Amino acid sequence: MRLFMAMTALLLAAMISGPLHGADDFYKGKKIRLIVSSSPGGGNDTYSRLIARHIPRHIPGNPSVIVQNMPGAGGIMAADYLYRKAKRDGTVLEQINWGVWFHQVVGSKRARFDFNKINAVGVAAIESAILFTRKAEFPDWKSVLASKKLITSGNSGRQSLGYTMGKVMEVIEGRKIFDYVFGYPGARQYSLAFRQGEVQSSGNTPGSFADQLGDMWDEGKVAMLAQAPTPDGGRTKEFPDTPTLLEYAKTDAHREVIKVAFDLTHYGRPYALPPGVPKDRVQIMRDAFDATMKDPKFLAEAKRIKRVIIPSTGAKLQQLWKNVLNASPENLAIFKEIFGES
Repeated sequence: MRLFMAMTALLLAAMISGPLHGADDFYKGKKIRLIVSSSPGGGNDTYSRLIARHIPRHIPGNPSVIVQNMPGAGGIMAADYLYRKAKRDGTVLEQINWGVWFHQVVGSKRARFDFNKINAVGVAAIESAILFTRKAEFPDWKSVLASKKLITSGNSGRQSLGYTMGKVMEVIEGRKIFDYVFGYPGARQYSLAFRQGEVQSSGNTPGSFADQLGDMWDEGKVAMLAQAPTPDGGRTKEFPDTPTLLEYAKTDAHREVIKVAFDLTHYGRPYALPPGVPKDRVQIMRDAFDATMKDPKFLAEAKRIKRVIIPSTGAKLQQLWKNVLNASPENLAIFKEIFGES
């Protein structure tokens, strides 16, 4: 009887542990494709290549990670690929572009994906957003408002921070201010357009701005007009003298617009797996991502290349997506005003 009970216990233990060990073994000798939703050289690309260099040692089996850029339609092309075409076996990881989920929220015909089914893995940096102009033409917000012509703003799509920041400022002022120029593959390209004078304004995160236009800032050639409030409602440490959108707000309705537009945007470079990936592999990837964010070697390299690491978990991001996809009618109207198609 004792022998029977011991064998039964061993069998149950094997049944319980079997699937997890199978997931552990799965990645041995495999290659993971990490898809970047914008062109090489920008913030999305820099963070992704940094993660790709360090996350393999935190995944059981130590698979290799290959980075592949897939720019197009402001990140919609990559999101569509992840949802509809990527392998469902856990070997395709993607960095999703800023605000692509809003296309689903507002019912855009371009949204052929469902973020209720995509598996969030994590976020490397909780970031803010900034809006700036060429200082020689528009040294401050007052000069922007006084302009008799619309200010050209470079963006990759409606989820770009230059567009989002500009639209919120237009809501606050109650009139159109910017002429949004779309079609740039990524931040690197519209930052170059700004540098060359092709556009007069743009937006970015503080980290990517420092990387792409920091020299112009140091030379006094850029005017910082506004920044999104940090998650606690304040100014960023990078731009302590730049007003937040909340400081421009004139009504409670304006403050609600700002909250709705930017609560999720702080989590703007998420990493995710396609729908249908086995749950144990999703958990392995989430655990590996979280471990990478604490890895001393990873953090040392991030510091060396001047990339801020303020991570958040896949579980929290999954809940944020759920919240925004179940927006109230009032907030949905705000989303449609900012991100809806023309």
